[in-house]
Amino acid sequence: MAHKKIEKSEARKIFEIFDYNGNGILSLAEIDRAVIELYPQMANDKPAIMRAYKAADTSKDGFIDFQEFGRLIDLLFYYDELYKLFSQLDLNHDRRISFDEFKKGHKLMGIHARTKKELKAAFDAIDTNLGGYILFEEFCIYAAKQKLIASPDD
Repeated sequence: MAHKKIEKSEARKIFEIFDYNGNGILSLAEIDRAVIELYPQMANDKPAIMRAYKAADTSKDGFIDFQEFGRLIDLLFYYDELYKLFSQLDLNHDRRISFDEFKKGHKLMGIHARTKKELKAAFDAIDTNLGGYILFEEFCIYAAKQKLIASPDD
């Protein structure tokens, strides 16, 4: 999904749409509500919305102010693209990638292992919490390192 940078005046208008209660800061609930209205194609991608919200909250106060808003918009599109790729790999839709799912779709992640041992090593390197599954957060970390999709910082 292509995403262009928005001008500051346009960003202010969009921010005001997001800011339902008009207090000048955005809660996760406001962001979620606005995304559903303005970007319905992202409505079911809750992990992407949550990840964008957390990453955009550079002040770590639990809210997104106007200074953080442009980054939020960029990150919403970035993580939405990653979530769509993640969902292609997550064949049973349990929001995690098993080793069997990984074996079937590893090439989508740019991994070209030749043996099962190489494949398992790649899987284990991404599964940083060693839970036996690749979670969306782990997938995002891997994707950023590998530049699977151009990030807002690129």
